[in-house]
Amino acid sequence: MPAGKRLSMRLSWRNHITPAQLEEGRAPGKRQSRFSSQSVNGDVGGNGTGGPRTTSLASHYNMASLVNIKHKRKVWVRILLEFGGYIVIVAFVYFVLIGLPLWKGAVYWLYWVVKYKFVVEGGWSIVMGLVVLFSYTPLLAPFEKPPPDAEFYSQRNIQLSSTPTCALIIPAYRSGAFIGDTLDAALKVFPACHIFVVANGNSSSPLDTTEEVCQIRGVNHLWCPIGSKIIAIFVGCHAAKGFPHILLMDDDCILPPDFPVVTSRLTKGTQCISYTIKCTGADSSGMTWCQKAQDLEYKLAGLTRSFAGRVGSATFPHGAISLWNKRFLKRVMEHHPGFSISEDWFMGHACRRLGGRIQMCSAVFVETGTPSALFWTSSAQSRGGFGETTLFKQRFLRWNLFVFSSLWHNMAYIAASWKLGWWEFGAKIFVFQEVYETMTYLLASFILPISIMVKPGFCMTILAAIVGLYLLQALIFNEIHLRRKKEHVNWAVIIGYYVPYKMCLSLINVVGSYWCLFKYARYFAQQRLKLTEDHKVVGMVLKLEQQMQGATLSRRITVRRVDTVNDSNQTP
Repeated sequence: MPAGKRLSMRLSWRNHITPAQLEEGRAPGKRQSRFSSQSVNGDVGGNGTGGPRTTSLASHYNMASLVNIKHKRKVWVRILLEFGGYIVIVAFVYFVLIGLPLWKGAVYWLYWVVKYKFVVEGGWSIVMGLVVLFSYTPLLAPFEKPPPDAEFYSQRNIQLSSTPTCALIIPAYRSGAFIGDTLDAALKVFPACHIFVVANGNSSSPLDTTEEVCQIRGVNHLWCPIGSKIIAIFVGCHAAKGFPHILLMDDDCILPPDFPVVTSRLTKGTQCISYTIKCTGADSSGMTWCQKAQDLEYKLAGLTRSFAGRVGSATFPHGAISLWNKRFLKRVMEHHPGFSISEDWFMGHACRRLGGRIQMCSAVFVETGTPSALFWTSSAQSRGGFGETTLFKQRFLRWNLFVFSSLWHNMAYIAASWKLGWWEFGAKIFVFQEVYETMTYLLASFILPISIMVKPGFCMTILAAIVGLYLLQALIFNEIHLRRKKEHVNWAVIIGYYVPYKMCLSLINVVGSYWCLFKYARYFAQQRLKLTEDHKVVGMVLKLEQQMQGATLSRRITVRRVDTVNDSNQTP
C-alpha cells in the first residue's frame, strides 16, 4: 500500500465467482494460469523470495467450490446429526455412568475404587504438587523493563521508528461507538496508512458508523459481509500489501504511547509475539471489583505465558493483541479450522504444529475491554465484539465451548508434534498443564463429591490449603511483580473478592465443560469448513486481490458487488 493512499472497500460474494476474474485488468498478451501475489517489499504468500506463491488462492477457490458442492449438508442431515448426538449423550450418561438398575455404572465403580483401593491422601498430594509447580514456578520470571518514553528519545535527539514494516489489523464488529479511541491511540504509534480496520457482520452493508470514523482519521477500512473475527483477520492479511509483519488487535484495545513493535524478535524460530494485557481503565477508580479481579487475572496469565515463552513456547497468544510474521500467519490461516470461537487458541495450536514459537513481550500492558459484572448487570450496558456484558456469559457460553475438544488436540500435539526442536519439551509442559486443567474440570464433579464422602475432614482441609496457595500466589505476584511495574491491585480486592471470584469461575468452568458437550451436537451438525475450504471467504479475497491491483489509482474504492463473469468475457 503506497504511503498516503487510503483503502476503503466493501466486499461481497456470489456463488459463482471464478478465479478467471483475475484475468480482468491484466496487460494484453500476458497470460497466467495461476494467481500470484507479490509486493514491493518482496512480501509473498509463498516462499518470501519474490517467486510465485506456493499455495494459489485460485486453487483454494477451486477446491472450496468442490467442497461446497460435494459436502454441503442438507437440512434433514443436520437435524439427524444433532438429535443423534443428543441420543448418544443420553445413552452414555445412563448406560455407562449410571447403569442402575441394569448394572452398576462407572460412577459406582469409581466410588468403590476410591473407598477401598485408592489412597486418597496420595492422590491429593499429587494434586497439591501440581498446584505448586504450575502456580509458583512462573513467579521466578520477572516482567521486562518498560521501554523509554518519548522524552528519553527527544533529549538524545533520537528519532522514533515509524514501524515501516508492520501493519495494524483491527477486526471490528459494531464498534463505531468506541473505535475512535482505539484509533486515536493507534495513530500515536502507526501511520494512518498502516492501519486496516476490517469491520465484519452478516450483512451486505456496514452495521454502524465504523467506516465514517475511519474516514475522519484517514485509516484504511474494509467491510467483510461475513460476521467472523478469524475471517476478518484472513481478509486483512491479504489487504495489508507490502508489510512483512502484522499486528493483530481487538477493536477495544488501547495502545500505550510507548508501545514497542518488537518485529526484531520475529525470527526463523519465533513467529509470534504476544503482549501482556490489562483491563481498560485499570489506573482509574471507575472499575468494578469484578474488572479489578480480571485485571489481576490477566496480568498473572501474562507472566505465566511469558515464562512459558522463555522455556519453550506459550500455548497460544492473547486474542486481544499479537504480532506475527505475515507469511507465516497466512500458513496458520490455511491450517486454522475456521471456528469463529476460540480463534486465538486454534491459531496458537496451528502455530506450534507448524514449528513456530510463541513468545511474550511484557514491557507494557495493553488495555482491553472486559465485562463489568460476574453474573448480572444492567441491560443498558453493552460492549463490542461478542457483546457479553457479564463474565458468566463470556466464559460459559464462549470461552469454554472448545474445552473438551482441546483435550484431543492437545493429546495429539504432545504425542505427534516435534517441530519446535529442543523448545518442544518446554512447550509440552504447558500443553500438559492445559490437559491437566481440562481433566480436572471433567473429573471434579465425580472425584470431589466421592472424596468428601469417603474422607470429609481430610478433603476439606486439602481444599482449604489449595485456596490458600492460590491466595498466596496472588499476594506475592501483586506485591513483587506488579508493584515493580506500578500496576499493583488493591489488597481489599485480592483478599475480599479475588478468592470467591476464582471459586465462582472454577464452578463455571466445571459446568461449562459439560455444557459444551451438549452444544457440540448442534454446533458440529452444521458444516464447519477451514478458511481455505470456504468458497465465500476465498471468493472475497480473490475479488479483494483483483480490486487492489488498481487501488493505487484512486484514494477510495468501494466494491459493492462481486458479479459473475461470463466465460465469453474471459481472456483466452
